[in-house]
Amino acid sequence: MKKTILLLFTFSTLLLSNQKYLILAEGNGWFPHMAINLIKNHDKISKLPFHGFVVVGNTFTERTMRKDHILKYHKVWNELKGLKDLYPKKHNFLQINIDFPADYWNDSAWEMVTQNFYTVAKVAKELGFKGIVFDDEPYVKSAKKMINFKFPTKNNLIETPKKYNDWEKKGAEEDWVDKSAYRNPKYTFQEHTQKVQSRFKAIMKAMVRAYPKLTVLVYLGPSLSHANSNKEYLIVINMGLARENELHGPIFVGLKQGLGALSSLHDMGESYKYRKDKHFGYAYQWRKNNIAKNRYNDLLDNSYQWIVPISERKTWSKEVQVGFMVFNKGQISNYKEYNTLKTSSREDIGNTLNKALKYSDKYVIYYCHNQDWLLAKDEPLTNEWMSMMKNIHNNNTK
Repeated sequence: MKKTILLLFTFSTLLLSNQKYLILAEGNGWFPHMAINLIKNHDKISKLPFHGFVVVGNTFTERTMRKDHILKYHKVWNELKGLKDLYPKKHNFLQINIDFPADYWNDSAWEMVTQNFYTVAKVAKELGFKGIVFDDEPYVKSAKKMINFKFPTKNNLIETPKKYNDWEKKGAEEDWVDKSAYRNPKYTFQEHTQKVQSRFKAIMKAMVRAYPKLTVLVYLGPSLSHANSNKEYLIVINMGLARENELHGPIFVGLKQGLGALSSLHDMGESYKYRKDKHFGYAYQWRKNNIAKNRYNDLLDNSYQWIVPISERKTWSKEVQVGFMVFNKGQISNYKEYNTLKTSSREDIGNTLNKALKYSDKYVIYYCHNQDWLLAKDEPLTNEWMSMMKNIHNNNTK
């Protein structure tokens, strides 16, 4: 008990000393976050109580990692150029969604994808934006291939046991596990993680060449891939199992390895079930420190389980920044303490945002449904919501 109190006290005293930023990401379709709306309604939007916004676009959000698609700089620029220096005091980000462009060993395809990321980063710099939001949640079937390694099912082992190596047998899946996974049959699981890691290292290096001071926010982050994420620190993640998300970890590590001296990488750990200080404190401790400690990695079998590479463990807490995301709708959980269906009132969300900002290293994203902050309406929200958000914003602005 004393250890827990000391841990939380350390977080609250050290983290509060830094400037924190509240970023808005509405879940009301794309239009509110597109350039056309952010330009048209600039006068209203610039006064909203947020430090910045996530920006999506037809030319880049879903096309950066699309198969056989080369982004043309002038097309991306023409869609967004009206935003140049329009919000100079805001921490705005361009959003890129994950997809599966090609086999991980297809050099020409991945060089094209790397160039696409370079292009978006260059536009972000030219606009005066802070950087990139990488949404690594697969919204389309093809994107699931990017994060799921295809292991045999347990029925496969029964039917053809001699077909599989020992590591494949250890990683055998239940039949219900998503069938949209991918594997190049020439290579092992470990070789896949290393190749994915190298691809995203090249991507980050390319983006940093275009924009040396680039900030990258990764929505889900590496915890989804780690077998120990929810053992000591419930509930760090709330989406699927490590067996279904093996490659989020290598993606994130690759981005970390590609960082430059002036760039930064933020694990936003997209989970919406935190309400108490200890929830945020435990999640922070895991994602900032413990995920990279030897005792949580050395006993795992990296022939079929993802681990944080030894080379990255000592620098993890220094190079990985931890953020949080808060959702205005309640979530169901198998763990009673994390069921937020009855703890998502305006007052609950306000308290949660304050705690998220307290425990984050720098950024918190407020994700909301059925709240039109960005559209030009006379009364987008009740005065109570607006007043609450202004207080949160002002209390975290120096």
